[in-house]
Order: sequence, then C-alpha cells, then structure tokens
Amino acid sequence: MNKPMKRTVKLAALLCLLLLAPTLQAAPEPAKTTQLDGDVITYISKTGVMTAKGGVKLTQGNAVMTGDSGEYNTKTKEALMTGNVKAVKDGSTLTAAEVRSYDDMKRLVATGDALLVHKDGTAAGPRMEYLPERQYANITGGARLTNKDAVLTSKVAEAFFQEDRATADGNVHIVSEARKLDAVSDHAVYYGINGKNGKADLTGNVRVLQDGNVLTGNHVIMYLDDSAMDTEGRSKLVIQPKKATPSPEKEKP
Repeated sequence: MNKPMKRTVKLAALLCLLLLAPTLQAAPEPAKTTQLDGDVITYISKTGVMTAKGGVKLTQGNAVMTGDSGEYNTKTKEALMTGNVKAVKDGSTLTAAEVRSYDDMKRLVATGDALLVHKDGTAAGPRMEYLPERQYANITGGARLTNKDAVLTSKVAEAFFQEDRATADGNVHIVSEARKLDAVSDHAVYYGINGKNGKADLTGNVRVLQDGNVLTGNHVIMYLDDSAMDTEGRSKLVIQPKKATPSPEKEKP
C-alpha cells in the first residue's frame, strides 16, 4: 500500500507548483493551470491538499489571490486564504481578512472587513459573497455601497453590477452630500450604482430631507440627476421657507 506523500519545501526565493485541473465533463472547458507560490509549501498527494505560508499567491487563469497563508484542494477546487487577503479577477478587487474560494474562484466568500472595488463603485461589509462572472455581491451584517454620487448603508444588500442596480433592506440610509440629500427607509432599490443615472425607489417609513425640505410617506421614488421625486400613497411634504437675504443699506448723503 502506498503511503501518503508529504513534502515540505523551504526556499529563500519564491517556490512555484503547477497543477493541471482535471476535465471531467462531456464537453470540458479548456484546462486551467493552477499555480501556488509561497515560502513554505506542504503537499499531501492522498488528500490533494496543498498548504502554503509566507507571501502566498494563488493564480488560476486571470484570477489572482494573495495572503499571509493559504491552502488549495486539488480535488474539490476549493481554496482558503487568510491574513491581508486580496483577490483580483475580471477587473474587480476584493480584500478581506479571510477569503474562501469555490470552483476555482467562481465563487468567493469574504469575511472580516470585506471590501469590493468594482469600476466606479465599492461594496463593503463584515461578510460578502461575490460571484465574479455574474458581477454579483451579497453583503450581510451591515452593508455599505458607495459611488461618486451617494453612499448607501443598510443591514443587508445585494449589488448587481452588470444590471447597474442594488437592493437594500433594513435601516436603509442614503446620503448624497453633493445633492444635499439624506433619505431613510425600510427597503430600497437603487439604480445607477456605477455612478450614472441615479434613481432610488424607497418603500416603508420613508423620510427624505433635501435643502431643508422634508418628504415623508410609504413609497417615494427619487430621481437623483433631476433632483425630482414621485410619491405613491399618502405622503407629506414640509417646505421650509428660505431666509431672505438682507439688502445692503444705502449710505445716507
């Protein structure tokens, strides 16, 4: 009976290990090369698990993930990276204290100050699930979405970057300093998360404050680019009178 092979390699320079991913489907995709770099690498052939420490770098196609330590399972195609983790794929960058990768980085689960930078917007929270190929992020435990136009916070949020929209639930709060806008609601659908054609559909205990005016209701649609709003159902608008600017006194002859 063959004994499991265990190999530990210590190098002063970078160590690279190349693996060829298996193709088991009837019409398989082109095989991807997986490369693991690190100062110390341990590989057990029986389990197919590689562990690495010190400047770890995992490369799979156009996806790269780095961290202080990590492991990769050649059989399940799952990876775990911990400590100052940074994952880059398809133009997006995800950072966190820990990132788990499934199916060769097609699904990433980040925990610990997760931050996703995507084009002109960002998504952040304690825990985030990100699907790079779908450009979809699910943030739980307190979400924060930002773009050049506004900041949205809520208990949970989903970002659909390809569709340029996001949904948010629980203590929704939208702030736009440039537009002097502050809005809260129970639920929101935000269009224009990539920073263009901003629109917010707010429902449940809505309160919008802009330029000192207050609009309350159960359903409010805000058109951020036009500084306009529509309401459905019973609403209340309180308009604050603008303070008159005193005219300068004329000098007496």
